[in-house]
Amino acid sequence: MAVTLAGLAPMEAMATSLERRTAPIAAPDAARPQPGAAAEGSDGNAPAGSAAETRAERQAMETCDALASDPDDVTRPQGLSGERSPDAVEFAKAIPACTAALSAHPDDPRYAFQLARAYRSAERFDEAVRHYDRAAKAGHAAAQYDLGQMYDDGRGVAEDDTKALALYRQSAEAGMPLALHALGLAYRDGSPKLAADEKEAARLLLQAAEAGLAAAQLEVGYMQQAGIGFPADDAAALAWFRKAADAGNADALMWIASFHENGRAGLAKSDEAALDFYRRAAEGGNAFATNMVGLFTADGRGGLAANREEAVALYRKAAEAGDPDGQLNLAWELANNDGSAGAEAEALEWFRKAADAGSANALMWLGNFNENGRGGLAKSDEVALDFYRKASEAGNVFATNMIGVFTADGRGGLTADAESAIPLFRKAAEAGDRDAQVNLARQLANGNGVLKDDAEALAWFARAAEAGDLKAQNSYGFRLVNGTGAKADPVEGVRWLRRAAESGFTAAQLNLGKMYEDGVGVEQDYAEAAAWYEKAVAQGDGGSAVNLGYLYSQGRGVERDEARAVALYRQGAEAGEPIGQYNLALMYDTGRGVAKDRAEALVWYRKAADAGEADAQTEIALAYLEGDGLERNDRQAFEWFLKAAEQGSADAQTHLSLLYVNGRGTERDPEAGVKWLRAAADQGDRFGEYGLGLAYLSGRGVGSDAAEARQWLEKAADKNLAEAQLKLAELHDQGRGGPEDPAAAADWYRAAAATGHAEAIAILAERYRTGRGVSSDQVAAVALDRLAAEADYAPAQFRLGKALMEGHGLPKDETRAIEWYRRAAAGGDEDAQAALQALGVTGEDGTPGQGGDPAVRPEANSQTTAAQ
Repeated sequence: MAVTLAGLAPMEAMATSLERRTAPIAAPDAARPQPGAAAEGSDGNAPAGSAAETRAERQAMETCDALASDPDDVTRPQGLSGERSPDAVEFAKAIPACTAALSAHPDDPRYAFQLARAYRSAERFDEAVRHYDRAAKAGHAAAQYDLGQMYDDGRGVAEDDTKALALYRQSAEAGMPLALHALGLAYRDGSPKLAADEKEAARLLLQAAEAGLAAAQLEVGYMQQAGIGFPADDAAALAWFRKAADAGNADALMWIASFHENGRAGLAKSDEAALDFYRRAAEGGNAFATNMVGLFTADGRGGLAANREEAVALYRKAAEAGDPDGQLNLAWELANNDGSAGAEAEALEWFRKAADAGSANALMWLGNFNENGRGGLAKSDEVALDFYRKASEAGNVFATNMIGVFTADGRGGLTADAESAIPLFRKAAEAGDRDAQVNLARQLANGNGVLKDDAEALAWFARAAEAGDLKAQNSYGFRLVNGTGAKADPVEGVRWLRRAAESGFTAAQLNLGKMYEDGVGVEQDYAEAAAWYEKAVAQGDGGSAVNLGYLYSQGRGVERDEARAVALYRQGAEAGEPIGQYNLALMYDTGRGVAKDRAEALVWYRKAADAGEADAQTEIALAYLEGDGLERNDRQAFEWFLKAAEQGSADAQTHLSLLYVNGRGTERDPEAGVKWLRAAADQGDRFGEYGLGLAYLSGRGVGSDAAEARQWLEKAADKNLAEAQLKLAELHDQGRGGPEDPAAAADWYRAAAATGHAEAIAILAERYRTGRGVSSDQVAAVALDRLAAEADYAPAQFRLGKALMEGHGLPKDETRAIEWYRRAAAGGDEDAQAALQALGVTGEDGTPGQGGDPAVRPEANSQTTAAQ
């Protein structure tokens, strides 16, 4: 991201080394001694000597003063402005002129000082030091300051901070503003040779500022706004910045711009005013201000139209002028928004330059480039970790977060240590890094390396969400909806999901769509759900494609379109969504929206099963068990049922129990069978409850207990499982596991009959015929027998034929009676076969009626339901 100004230290906001003569100072009002003035008691005439020598001396003195005088030297002749930079002295002419002037006036330190400046300009540093020393020892304040610089920089002498400070102090005591400034900075910043003293620094810099030195005015302003050595006072700081700006100081203009941008010192926030001052500072040579004009241009602030190309040009100008922030912003643009060949390699070079200038952000990016192999670098977690550590030590909190990631994952040569990662995440999170806040929240939510704490996790998600992190907004909203870490608040949760969704975060769009689909925190609205799913699908989200496909398959909120559903399921399936793979398999399996194709269905079932989708694993198991599309293989069936069962699939658990009971694909183990039935039953699965009831009834794999059997069968019966209702009615009839209760039995037979269960209908008919548990009702009995007969239940078909033959409850009709006898006989009913033989009537196929194998009703707990 682009870098903005926020309380930068002066050396970060400005050039790395302050040019010591950046502004002239006003000469004191006291009269200065004039070159060649008469000594006390003289008559004012020139010294004795020839007229030619006097003219030569005077010419040399005038030339030396004109070329080498310093505007900061209070001893210079009146009327001369002087040359600010000693490196700009015209040394070829100045050296002979100043040599002659000094020779004529060896006791005047000004000429020694000016000759030193000329030698310095000529880079004859040894001679410069010798003459500076001569002037300094004579008490020349400007020479003392300049000689201090020579010791500071190690030019012409060995670098010596102690001597430099001593010379600055001598010059400062004489009131030299530049020396006061230099000594003030030394006290403010401290060094091995000088303990930091903010109060002394403030005193010295204020003295220099009051003497009119713009550089000192800038520093006083900086220290006052930061509360260093002075009470924090933005208004006083702004006044000093204005004084320095009036003297032409570009750095002060930059600070005034910052105050306007951030609304400090009583100023109203104004991007327009800030931009004006940033532009003026940039024109004055402040590279950071050039970078800031680039930021305003990129973002379209201060009345500008957003223009990335112009912004990049400004970043480049600032970068080439040595501004680390400009280098960083230019590198960021090249790395993330350029895309041209060589852009990342150039970005890498600018990141390196900014890092060399001390930019912690640039060090972090160098870590990123090494981690991901960008800019032509080989991927290296080890090198990346080294840069992240350097960036973290320099104050980059995202880098601290990344060290936490490497520590948790065991990367870069580290041993995975989730516990040691927690303090790193916490340090970066408390410093405001949003990624660290999210990482810490997730570790707390999962109990990874720290005690699980949903409440604290929620608090960190909230902090990151408030700071604008879209991932956190989604997680925070989702947890509020579900009451994870706090009391459930679906309405507030949906508000946060919407905030992230409207910002384009696909996971939030998916979740918000689901809230509308299910009516959680909002009114149920399938059309609105579809609209949010569409937004996420347009961004390539596979999960949303699956959910939208389901709406199309059901015609909810959209016009039903199974072909569109198939296309969406395919999009999700190809994106690796197991549910999409499973749903696509179902569409092929049933021929909905696509040609029926069992082989293709099995391909997608297998993909979903391999990805861990339990329902798909169950389908693969069934295919192996039944030989349906796959070669029958009981062992493979067992292994796939086991995988699904271990994931909690009740359907797989009930099937697995049957394999254990019957010894198919595994050793026979009724106890294991009961274990899996109980697992399904504990989930409230009616087939598991029914199977567990049968196990207690038979004592297979568990101790026989009819009373316990009744309880489990009643649970399944209450869920409208006809087989359980039928078996429970039988127990009530027999008085097993509880009192005999024909009326209760009749109620359960009636419940099973209401599901269309033919046997239950037939038994209920017999109850009405005999009056057991109900009032006798022959008409009702015949009507129920007819229902069961029409459902091809052979015993009911025989009884209906008998009623027609005998005229009980129906008008006598021998022809129709024989038709029902024939249907019952074909269904294997022995009574019907005997009745036909007694009548001498052949079966439906012309042969005498005869019995076959009795119809076998499969156990209900072997049935499955298709997942929706």
